[in-house]
Amino acid sequence: MKCSITKFHLNRFQEWVADLECGHVVTMRHNPPYQDCPWIGSAKGRQAHIGDIQECVNCDMPVLPEGLKLVEKSSLYQRDTIPGYLESGYTTDAGVWARIIVKAGLLQFIVHSQPAKGFILD
Repeated sequence: MKCSITKFHLNRFQEWVADLECGHVVTMRHNPPYQDCPWIGSAKGRQAHIGDIQECVNCDMPVLPEGLKLVEKSSLYQRDTIPGYLESGYTTDAGVWARIIVKAGLLQFIVHSQPAKGFILD
């Protein structure tokens, strides 16, 4: 998934990390040929790249960003009690994530992205 860079910070290893609009982070290095970011070492260079688009592999998997707070919790559903809106293309608001926990059985979960991705959750 393509996400824009909102800011940069140093991680615990003193490496520059880009904070993405989705809430995930990506480590930025100048390490050709793997990553070519000669600008990452200067404040001016980093500032010039705020808003750049980066591929977020964590969104593609999908993986929840760290540091989220629980805002709402749904009921426990059985196969025959899942609300229709959850079965027909439910989306969350921007910046809101949903965590699906399957207590028994399997659930087919489809992310409607380009290209679409499907997962079997257990």
